[in-house]
Amino acid sequence: MTNKKNVKTLLLLLGLIYFAALSMRNDDHISPAGKISVQYHSDLLEMATHLQILADSLDQGGNFVQLQSLFLQARLAYKKASFLADYLDPEYVKDYINGAPLPKLERNYSQIEVLNPKGFQPLEEVLWSEQSISNQIIAKELARELQKTAFDFYRFQKNVQLDDQLILEALRFGLVRLFTLDLTGFDCPASGESLTESKAAFGRISSVTKEYMNLLTQQDDVLAKQLEKSLSVGNKQLAKETDFDNFDRLTFLKSCINPLFADLLTMHQVLGYPQRSVSTMPKVAVNYQANNLFSADFLNPFYFTQMMEADYDSNRIALGKLLFFDPVLSSTNDRACASCHQPEKGFTDGLAKSLATGMQSTVKRNAPTLLNAVYSPRFFWDMRTNLLETQFEHVMVNKDEFNSTMLEVIQKINKSQEYITLFRQTFPVFDQDPISPYTLNTALSAYVVSLRSFNSPFDQYVRGEKAEIATEVKQGFNLFMGKAVCGTCHFAPSFGGIVPPLYQEQESEILGVPTTSFPPYTLDPDIGRAGGVPKESSVIYQNSFKTVTVRNIVLTAPYMHNGAFETLADVIEFYHKGGGAGLGLDVPYQTLPFDSLILDEVEKRALVAFMQSLTDTSGLTERPLSLPTFPSEALNKRVIGGVY
Repeated sequence: MTNKKNVKTLLLLLGLIYFAALSMRNDDHISPAGKISVQYHSDLLEMATHLQILADSLDQGGNFVQLQSLFLQARLAYKKASFLADYLDPEYVKDYINGAPLPKLERNYSQIEVLNPKGFQPLEEVLWSEQSISNQIIAKELARELQKTAFDFYRFQKNVQLDDQLILEALRFGLVRLFTLDLTGFDCPASGESLTESKAAFGRISSVTKEYMNLLTQQDDVLAKQLEKSLSVGNKQLAKETDFDNFDRLTFLKSCINPLFADLLTMHQVLGYPQRSVSTMPKVAVNYQANNLFSADFLNPFYFTQMMEADYDSNRIALGKLLFFDPVLSSTNDRACASCHQPEKGFTDGLAKSLATGMQSTVKRNAPTLLNAVYSPRFFWDMRTNLLETQFEHVMVNKDEFNSTMLEVIQKINKSQEYITLFRQTFPVFDQDPISPYTLNTALSAYVVSLRSFNSPFDQYVRGEKAEIATEVKQGFNLFMGKAVCGTCHFAPSFGGIVPPLYQEQESEILGVPTTSFPPYTLDPDIGRAGGVPKESSVIYQNSFKTVTVRNIVLTAPYMHNGAFETLADVIEFYHKGGGAGLGLDVPYQTLPFDSLILDEVEKRALVAFMQSLTDTSGLTERPLSLPTFPSEALNKRVIGGVY
């Protein structure tokens, strides 16, 4: 009886707030931000209310069909609020409301502490799984915890002052979230309600945008009509399709998401509101001034480096390029960075595992591409460093790679007057001591930053610079972002593991990669991330490896951290079968779904065609014509790019 009274009280309160929101919508004296704030708080309260009803129904032994319906109502309310909630407090939302259903480590920990997943996604997995007593108990715990969290979040957000600048920024990030997460099924792999929830999210983005139409019409009537058209197109496309697998994401991207993304930026500028992510934030991962999700400047490379954009210049790039191709950095003077990262092979070396110094053995792992490598907050397969500038030192001291030290390298380079002059010209502030760990790492990093590749045929087509692209490529993109669920780990537009919409977190995955692509299968013994950073040496990262980009992937075979797969067809088949667990291997913490993707041969070929369309090395493959000279004639005979 008490539960029913509580529910009635909550529903009454929700009704009052909803009525207030409707009333404010028709009050021209209230600012758009004021109306949107009331609607936002109403959505959050609706989410919390439905979660309480769900938790109470679980306590009363409701059947799973009813429970699933209550769950979906709660998450629809969250989806309406998500563009603001995720922008205002992304960490809280990820940790307690809508994070992936995977265990993780406590952020601020003195010892390794594994936290079980919380929020909508783990609760969804239970509610859409076998109806057992055990699952009912788990569902009760998850629902009650989420209900409490939702009310806490609502109460906190009630005290947050929304303003027009923030709302307009959140709208654009909401579009990114909608396309890269909602429409890929990232948030709801069990229920399959991705399209329904995307409609709710887009519907709220539409209604919030329209709150500014009167103001915009007064300033720029043409722009207002363009926005209205894009919103109408998007709502119609989402309304007419109910099948997740068949939704045409590419058409939606070109006809709705990208035009809206550009026009909302223009609206922000026309209305004269400050742009906080430009004026007050020193470094963010997304360039707020970008006008297309696939713009070459959509992601900000300087968010991921210690380097400031003002310090990034052609001199540093040129010096870094010389160093990259110069084997003088290695103890034997025959191994350069370019030995294992060859431009012609997409800055890889074409081997399963790179050759070690001496050419008699191999290093531990496959050489990953350096194209777009800058777009990551963590580096190496095991993610053991979080700075681009520290990568080189790991290579330098590795006995199987450069087998040297920073002191030895600097002493050697200082014997070249040509190098000394180049370093002085590049770093004039360090005129008295131009060659140092800082200047060496900065120059190499500048060159890696320059290896940015966002001008592939697919990019050009999406940006409207190329009139047409093969039908098979279009099909492949829609599969990649939909049915084949590739886009739930290889996120657009980088098609790597940096997580939208803020692109500040790097994912790793446990795929269960075998030692070879053919039977009998055995799990590769490399423990990956669990052996990278000591504080991450947990079973939840056992055999976990960084999710790397699939851009330029046709150039970078063989694939995976151990080079086990020779072709893209092999890789797709591995995913199609459900990874290592699907092959029958024991992979207790595998993050890849175990079941088959149910792709036919035509669909598999379309996926390959799409990935082929992401190839772009224009202007990035030239080698230096010569290297700086040394007094030693032996050193002057070294090979550009090293011997390999």
